[in-house]
Amino acid sequence: MNPPKDAAGCPALRDYDPFEPSHLADPYPLWSKAQEHAPFYAEKAGFWVVTRYADVLQVTKDTKTFSSRESLNFKPVPAELRPRLPHGFPQAYPSLINTDPPEHARIRKIANRTLTPRYVEKMLPSIERVAHRLIDTFVDDRRADIVGRFAVPLPVTIIADFLGVPASDQDTFQRWSDHAFLMANPTLDDETFFACATSMAELNEYLGARIAERREAPRDDLLSRLIHESDDERRLSNEEIISTTAQLLIGGNVTTTDLLGNILLVLLSDLDRLRYAQAHPDRLADIIEEVLRYKSSIRGLFRHTTREVEVGGALIPAGATVWVVFGAANHDSTVFPEPSKFDPERDNLAGHVAFGRGTHFCIGAPLARAEARVALRLLLDRLPNLRLVEGQKMSYPPSPISAGVDELLITWEA
Repeated sequence: MNPPKDAAGCPALRDYDPFEPSHLADPYPLWSKAQEHAPFYAEKAGFWVVTRYADVLQVTKDTKTFSSRESLNFKPVPAELRPRLPHGFPQAYPSLINTDPPEHARIRKIANRTLTPRYVEKMLPSIERVAHRLIDTFVDDRRADIVGRFAVPLPVTIIADFLGVPASDQDTFQRWSDHAFLMANPTLDDETFFACATSMAELNEYLGARIAERREAPRDDLLSRLIHESDDERRLSNEEIISTTAQLLIGGNVTTTDLLGNILLVLLSDLDRLRYAQAHPDRLADIIEEVLRYKSSIRGLFRHTTREVEVGGALIPAGATVWVVFGAANHDSTVFPEPSKFDPERDNLAGHVAFGRGTHFCIGAPLARAEARVALRLLLDRLPNLRLVEGQKMSYPPSPISAGVDELLITWEA
């Protein structure tokens, strides 16, 4: 096994900065180089980087060695905010993302009772109504930032309704969600981190108030079910309910926004791809799966090692932070031949890891896929001759988790 100091084995990786703007825009060339070597330690970021498909599977399947308990990798709560966040950040209380078995199974069992493929199918008419209503607001403009006008409000409206919180607060939900993802950047300056932490204090207080309301007057929503349903052992604690709700609100919002933006960016960047989608409406689901692989809306997630462990020839010490880069694994040429080629007819479309794998497979995957199918179909139907606005400059969030575009200007014929 290589000692940690030699694990990179490549000069291009020794000064690796995952938040450098050009890398955020196109990380795949450097990730491809990384896959030629063992997992390596990124000194600037302070964590190990795992990029190969097989290594990612090893990490995600071994929950005893690669713990999710500290997976959100946040700095401590600022002293000024501790009275408002006595238990830490709301999305960091033990819940779906940041627990290990068997605790994780107990929480997931309750959340799973509603967020099932069958329930999502029942939500399709509602998703379609919201999507039509949003398109109505800009269809005559012939130009729009499709992220701000559509990809942001669609998922936040749907997930807010599902959880039982008012969609009228969607701008606030979006700010909370953006800040929650941004907080995972370990190089964040103190001022920005404090702004993000303040948003989390607001989220904590908001969810606490909604939970108190549901205890008195339950409704037909997930928040009420999290409060009043129980498994064979015990109900969820208040902190577990807050964390589960926060994680679903945040995860069901930003990641789907990123997916919708990525779908349009990928298709409109190449007319052949767009023509394929227009000519094959029966294959929209396959197109979405290939977008998930080709331009994953999640870069990666964190794990922490409970013991010294070998991964792909590198010896990672106990107590290390490991960045599991799903986006890189989806471009591993040993699994996906010609990974930089967009091919919705791949034999192994379902093999991507954009939603994770194993115990922590994304609970919201059925909902995200449904929203993407509805959105793509309606946008292609209602916005003829879709194309990107020429000359626009893309920007990307400096997050180790989120991988979307901040703004995407498109135009079409009236």
